[in-house]
Amino acid sequence: MKSVLTRSRPFLLALVFLTALPVLAQEQATLLHNAPEQAAPGVALVVDGVLTGTQRIMRMVIRYRGPGEPYSETPLELQYGDLYRGIIPASSLTPPGVEYYVEGFTPSGERVPLFKSATRPARVVVVGQVTSTRTPISSRTAEPRTVEPEPAPRAEPPSRNERTGRRSEPTVKAEPAPKAEPTPKAERKPEPVRKASGSDDAMEALTAELPPDPGSTASRPSAVRPARSTESEQPEPERSELEEDLALYTAEDTLALATRHEEKVKKVPAIAASFGREQIRALGARTVADVLDVMPGLTLSRDVQGFHRVAIRGLRNDAEVLFLLNGQRLNNFFDGKALMNLPVENLERIEVIRGPGSALYGAGAFLGVVNIVTQRSEGLLAAVSGGGFPKLDDRLATTFDGHLSGAHSFGRLKLFGDADVWHQVGDSAPIETDALSADTLAQKLREPLEPSGTTQDDRFLLNLGLGFGYELSSESHLQVSARLLSEERSALVGLFDTVGPGSRLGWQVFLGDITYEHELNDRVRLRARLYGDQQSTDRLFQIGPDGFRTGPDDNQLFPDGMLEQTRVTVRSLGTSVDSDVSLFEGNRLSLGAGAELQMLGAYGYETNYTLDSRRRPALTTPEGVVDMLTLADGAASRRLTFSAFAQDQWTVVEPLTLTFGVRADVTQLPSVDNANAITGTQLVPSVNPRVGLVFSPTDSLVLKLLYGRAFRPPTLQELLETIPNTYYNQGRFEGNPALLPAVVNTLEAGADLIQVSGESRVRIRANAFLESFSNPIAAVDTSGNIVPVRNRELGVLVYGVEGEARLEASKRATTWINASLFRAEDQGLPANHRFLTDTPQARFNAGVSMPIGDFINFDVVVRAGAERRNNTRSVLELIRRYKIPAYGLITAQVRTEPIGDHFELAVVVQNVFDSDLRDDVPRPDRMPGLIPREGVSAFLTLRARN
Repeated sequence: MKSVLTRSRPFLLALVFLTALPVLAQEQATLLHNAPEQAAPGVALVVDGVLTGTQRIMRMVIRYRGPGEPYSETPLELQYGDLYRGIIPASSLTPPGVEYYVEGFTPSGERVPLFKSATRPARVVVVGQVTSTRTPISSRTAEPRTVEPEPAPRAEPPSRNERTGRRSEPTVKAEPAPKAEPTPKAERKPEPVRKASGSDDAMEALTAELPPDPGSTASRPSAVRPARSTESEQPEPERSELEEDLALYTAEDTLALATRHEEKVKKVPAIAASFGREQIRALGARTVADVLDVMPGLTLSRDVQGFHRVAIRGLRNDAEVLFLLNGQRLNNFFDGKALMNLPVENLERIEVIRGPGSALYGAGAFLGVVNIVTQRSEGLLAAVSGGGFPKLDDRLATTFDGHLSGAHSFGRLKLFGDADVWHQVGDSAPIETDALSADTLAQKLREPLEPSGTTQDDRFLLNLGLGFGYELSSESHLQVSARLLSEERSALVGLFDTVGPGSRLGWQVFLGDITYEHELNDRVRLRARLYGDQQSTDRLFQIGPDGFRTGPDDNQLFPDGMLEQTRVTVRSLGTSVDSDVSLFEGNRLSLGAGAELQMLGAYGYETNYTLDSRRRPALTTPEGVVDMLTLADGAASRRLTFSAFAQDQWTVVEPLTLTFGVRADVTQLPSVDNANAITGTQLVPSVNPRVGLVFSPTDSLVLKLLYGRAFRPPTLQELLETIPNTYYNQGRFEGNPALLPAVVNTLEAGADLIQVSGESRVRIRANAFLESFSNPIAAVDTSGNIVPVRNRELGVLVYGVEGEARLEASKRATTWINASLFRAEDQGLPANHRFLTDTPQARFNAGVSMPIGDFINFDVVVRAGAERRNNTRSVLELIRRYKIPAYGLITAQVRTEPIGDHFELAVVVQNVFDSDLRDDVPRPDRMPGLIPREGVSAFLTLRARN
């Protein structure tokens, strides 16, 4: 494999040089279209026009927005000849008006303007009520809603020289439109205009005076734009030329996670990242874990059981990274794990906040927050994929997956849904030694030269989501959604320190959400939400192989191996009410309150062996297991939380935005006596403030200074679970009912710089951070078997820097890099043992996307991490040494541009050079080879859309 790739390097270099070949000059394409001056409210607007010019255009879209909305897209379809037609949905035809422009896509993927532009869109006044000069509260900005258009007659166009001066007579080429003169700073009002999420000041542009287009001989009727007094006239908040240039590419990624409202990442009061659909595809990513592993500050690893674990800024704990799916929590109430490694084909974007998020999201938003957003745009998308890993016996371990998502509107009703099916026979790598190597060899369960076992990574996943949205009125909207996640897989290695090929892990998740939104007026928006979930896990581990013996007696022979099974069911039910209030221009106040009940529905722990390691006739609950459901009359199995939050974003002057937020939570936790026995429950309060300063001295530079606090209570497993100790089930956590909630205080400073040079766009981001953890919860092995969970009383300190840069020469030609460097120190240890080094303390990622001709794209992604070593928080950790060398992994992908505007093909090879990557294990003295990760793999994907 390596020799083949080495011989192919000259060919790959030749492909790179091909991208520098010049293209033939072409006449600029233009859409001949006349925009109507007025339109009726609630009636779809038909847009049609004739495409002229020799420039090749593959497809065209209308970019439109109504009041308070970000731009959405709808296609222009070919009718006959060169006549194209598209429809702006009736839902966007609301007073005061609608804005739109038309763009086309060349074979190279570049967007080109065909009619108007984002800075000078066509503006159609919707007559029906008096135009409000106050900026409306952004409506459901995290997900622009598109409603199926209703049939309507085409509006009568005005004079035909509106756009380019072309007529049915001989064509006259129009002169370029002059740019609008910027308003002098001295004439601006001292109180800045509040920008709507994802767009510039809603429909204020409709009432702003613009210079007429060249060649226009008729002025607009005065009734369209009522006269206003000089005192009340507001200058149009134009987008800068820089912002307009960047809008053609992907440098301006958006995020709704940091403030609950969609905003540009560079302006949100958080250190955040957002990967959209096109960026995810360019990565060659197949799952959420693939995407997270290239984000700055994040590292993905796997444990012996096969769970993906996310480390943020050098710390790794499942319960301290909050995972959301469309805003609903995925983390399990019992152990904090989340079924998060979903396929990416049906995702719209993945949003990440590095740092605390409890001021908005409450408990668990500790190290960071990840929000997975599914695709809900109109139309139908489908994808199928196949491929796999080469197995040890030279056969292929196959993986097949299929994906479908779509949405359709029927008047006021919109239906949406998505489905993923994933079947995987995963990679298989040898585990040379485990804790039972000597026993299995002595019992002749394997040959002397055979390894103790191999990794098993089989998986079947079903992800099904359905929902609908209904416009109750022009001010009210109802949305209902439900989702089923079901996973059945093997354990990657086993439970703890032995290979368990007979292990099976099941996980089912049901999510439900009902959201009602109502806009009282253009200043106040209310939202009420009711949500719930149920998660059931069934984890059967084989801790001794088939035919294993624990002694010479008949009842010490285990034909099916030594087994243990843990079944857990948890449920959550919550409600929240929040509102957005625009107190004055440039200000948005968000208020909310909520209540949530989390409960343990069922818990069972069973083994097929006794405490003295003899076979039971069936799986049975052993002696000494604590019944969590009845402990202290069930007090420990329930957790009730009440919360209230307030957040204010205020643009003091146009370059400066301040964010002040605070959230107060009251959480029900067990109360204990002097012997640490649970006696009942107590309410534990917590207050989590947030302060953000975002300063934009120029359009291209943004500076941030941020402070935040977060907390997380212990999980039920950390509080209560205690497994009886036997010789063969070592490595268990010992629950501690006296655990205190952990708290983190974070200070961050960041900068975001965007520059345009000729045809290139460059974005550079950098930030530094300091995080101080009080009473962090950690399990440190001090006994060699049962691992106690304790608060680290002197805390943990983490500090570091992160940076990223992205160069975009065109829609298809991009390159990016990011790097992270951090240190985590346990303050309760001597100076020479403080560093926590079980995750990489330095990360580097880079990628290049380049076009090869008009229809092929080539992508390369590099992921690298520094050396990892064992922590030294105890004597046992010190003597159980391991060292994982620095690593570098390469992903390469070839993908097509849309074929016939409906199909795409992609071939991706992950871990191209079959690098040997390893992850840590809890007992490196018993498994010195650690956990081998996935080797080289290849997949072919076909995507289709209607």
